[in-house]
Amino acid sequence: MSRRDYGDGSYIERSPDRWLITVPLGTDAKGNRRRQRFTVKGNKAAAKKALTAALAKRDNGRGVAPDRITTGDWLTRWLTRHIAEGHLSGKTQERYSGIVSKHLIPGIGHVRLQVLRADHVSDLKGRWLSGEDSTAAAPLSGGSVHKHLGVLSQALDDAVKARVITRNPCDAVSAPSTKARSERRALTGAEITILIEAAAGTRYDVPIRFTLATGLREGELLGLRWEDVDLDGAAVEVRRTASYVGGKTVFGAPKTERSRRTIELSAATVQLLRAHRAAQVEHRLRIGPVWREHGLVFPSPAGNPWLARTFYADYRALLAKTAIVDVAAVNWHGLRHSAATQWIAHGVDIFSVSRRLGHASASFTMDVYGHLLKGQQRHASEALDYLLTKT
Repeated sequence: MSRRDYGDGSYIERSPDRWLITVPLGTDAKGNRRRQRFTVKGNKAAAKKALTAALAKRDNGRGVAPDRITTGDWLTRWLTRHIAEGHLSGKTQERYSGIVSKHLIPGIGHVRLQVLRADHVSDLKGRWLSGEDSTAAAPLSGGSVHKHLGVLSQALDDAVKARVITRNPCDAVSAPSTKARSERRALTGAEITILIEAAAGTRYDVPIRFTLATGLREGELLGLRWEDVDLDGAAVEVRRTASYVGGKTVFGAPKTERSRRTIELSAATVQLLRAHRAAQVEHRLRIGPVWREHGLVFPSPAGNPWLARTFYADYRALLAKTAIVDVAAVNWHGLRHSAATQWIAHGVDIFSVSRRLGHASASFTMDVYGHLLKGQQRHASEALDYLLTKT
């Protein structure tokens, strides 16, 4: 008799040369495990071959009759395979898993994949936006719904490629507008001063000022190493990012090539980092063996990676002590947004802002910050007046 892990299926000899093959098919909408069972004749090698073939059919969507595959079955299978093939980073795995388990499967997991229609998806989208969906504590934003539909569409595209379904129902469903993204909260110059004064003498003093100077993302900030900092050359190299996955910090490469970038530093920022490094060395000597060296620019008090959850929670507590209005809308990413807003207000061109932020394209930067360029057209309209005006 031979058994394998549940996810790999099993083959068990029930009588001489007669084997029971069990293939797991994920769970139904209620979380109950589903299986396919059949028998084959032959030796152990034949049983193992039959199980391997059945698992291959299952993973291609052919392990069960098409009219029995539920959307939940397919989503679970698709996500497992997608993760195993290395298509998703650790943080993205966690986000996709949450979307699938908390929003997609409870909403449409019970619907057979073969009969899933655009109106099922549209109805689910409406419930997300209205807050009627029982899996969400409040209405989801247009951006969140856009991401949820994107994950569903990816999974259904693969179902089409595997010939489990003939068309992707998401193709007929319009995604909600994400224009609100460009209206995100940016701190004014006065508010930036208030925040810097509130952070003085705390662990957030240098991280806040450094983020406002460079526009680094939170993960890029927490993943930055001293070896990526060239103080003599006044530049930092963004080579990796830190993510909080499964209760621990995971380091990885930036998502896109444009995110891997060199950021030039001002003389004031170089001086800020020099002072920060000197203070870090002094602190390390003071606590002695408690320190765990990871080469991080912004570690925990013991030198370990600064956990993103703790980092963000303490930042929110700091914000709450300030006189800044509507602090709930000022997340850490808002500092990056505030930096870009200030750069543009002081005449920095969109292309330079885009490169500094590590955006995928200057057109994306223009979509988000173009409204701040009011007055530029007047400059353009007057630029050639000296040639066009007759004297």
